[in-house]
Amino acid sequence: MLGKGLSTGAWIAAIFGMFLASGQAARAEDRVATWHSYEITLTAAKSYANPYKEVAVSAVFTGPAGERMVMPGFWDGGHVWRIRFAPPTPGRWRYGTTSSAAHDPGLQGRSGAFTAVRYTGKLAIFRRGFLKISADNRYLTYGDGTPFYWLGDTNWGGFSSAVPWAGAGRGPFRTIVDRRVKQGFTVWKAETFANNDEAENAPVNEGGFAWRDHRYFGEPNPAFWQEIDRRVRYVADSGMVLSIAQGIGRSLKTGAMTEDHRRLALYILARYGAYPTVWITAQEFNLESRNSTVCGQCWADIARSVYEADPYKRPNSLHSRTDNPITYHDQPWYGFVTLQEGHGASHPVDYWLKQYHADPPRPVLEDEANYDHIIPLYAGSSETMTRQSAWMSQIGGAFGFTYGAQGIWYGCVDKISPNPNCGAGKDGYTWREALEFPVGNTQLGAMRAFWTALPWWTLHPDEHRIAWNDAPRDSQRPFQKSNADHSILVAYLPATVVRYTGTLTAVPGTRPDARWFDPRTGTYSQAAIRRSGNSAWIVPSKPTGEDWVLLIRQNRVQQGDVRAR
Repeated sequence: MLGKGLSTGAWIAAIFGMFLASGQAARAEDRVATWHSYEITLTAAKSYANPYKEVAVSAVFTGPAGERMVMPGFWDGGHVWRIRFAPPTPGRWRYGTTSSAAHDPGLQGRSGAFTAVRYTGKLAIFRRGFLKISADNRYLTYGDGTPFYWLGDTNWGGFSSAVPWAGAGRGPFRTIVDRRVKQGFTVWKAETFANNDEAENAPVNEGGFAWRDHRYFGEPNPAFWQEIDRRVRYVADSGMVLSIAQGIGRSLKTGAMTEDHRRLALYILARYGAYPTVWITAQEFNLESRNSTVCGQCWADIARSVYEADPYKRPNSLHSRTDNPITYHDQPWYGFVTLQEGHGASHPVDYWLKQYHADPPRPVLEDEANYDHIIPLYAGSSETMTRQSAWMSQIGGAFGFTYGAQGIWYGCVDKISPNPNCGAGKDGYTWREALEFPVGNTQLGAMRAFWTALPWWTLHPDEHRIAWNDAPRDSQRPFQKSNADHSILVAYLPATVVRYTGTLTAVPGTRPDARWFDPRTGTYSQAAIRRSGNSAWIVPSKPTGEDWVLLIRQNRVQQGDVRAR
């Protein structure tokens, strides 16, 4: 029966209008794959002077087994708010929205439902789920508990105009991501720079400046963040995890500045929390110098707030300064240690062992060390130093490594850029050149293949399995890690012209299988160890003065035992 006084066309129009006014009712039975972002769009019925600061929205999602997850939303321009949520389990999910603007019917009390179907594609991050911390606090795993091997690439400027989306071919951004995937990288690291007002790192991309009217922390420019949206989606769809920093630590100097930074951090969580991300909060969260001060504890409070608001409770961290003090290990929000060895020097293995042996334990990551071919402006490092940082940090207990290449860590489109991060017109490299540096192009992929052919998560630093004779004791000191039953041992021998040997303590009566692994070529060769007594073996000098890896196996691990890739 038609409504009184309405024509058929008007009645249909009225029904259609009611359908749209119900927010997501039109999508009530949408289908989305597990661990993929489902987006709710809300339209406010009222106007607000500064919606970013005045209005908060969120939704309670209830899963098929009664599980409840609360996801914050974000303002996206005009009268539009969005809430993004990635269902972790298949089945029917229901949601209901709440808002600090309780009397706005466009934001408060909207409800709906959708069906999550199990993802059946090939990308591990969606098959296995967002990252979490292992039960023993030594490494990260996928959501289903499978160990996750971290091989990251640093793209600090990857959300900005320093790395354009468009250009020749697929443009710099997509070309870099595509190439890194093929090279074996599993993590893509960037920061929004949205809290950094320094000219060389101006927060600008194809969408414009990060803040309207260039007023920091006033009102976000939605177009800036929408440009980041498509980059985040592209990286996620490539299968890599995103490691996101809010910006530079030195932008937060006093406690009075904390709330502006906290609001931005929660905005980033709301915007990107439904993607495979981890939070490293701020680059150099505690770095102070003669020209700047930093409120490190303020950043720690912000990291805690993000963790508390995150329904997935994914790993949280703080990108540290170069001296890397032991802090926050006892805090539940502090998921893993993010170290910065720095550039232009190599450290002894003790640098990482200090963090590894801290109590209570936390997973340790080397996140910034000897960027490949870094220009003299930053105290240049060699290819050998970059490779040594990668291997030595993991021998010392790190669960992975984040690489950086000059020309990519801050995107450099040409060699004449006046930007000091690109060499100010000299000494620099372009991003195209940097993609082909041997360490990033082939050597780190070979390193990943080496570790993931083993149950690497069972190996721990081991001071005693090999006693090295006449070996260096400085940064070129050899070291090793092994598993609990001593069936696998991996040693890293840094580059040095000193010829030295070692004495391996082995299982009595068992001849170890020893092989040299060349970290430059990814190839193996036999290591001619010889017996010395009943349960000891002599490890020969490495084949050349360059760095080498030694793999020793007893009761060799069968291929079926290897789970993580």
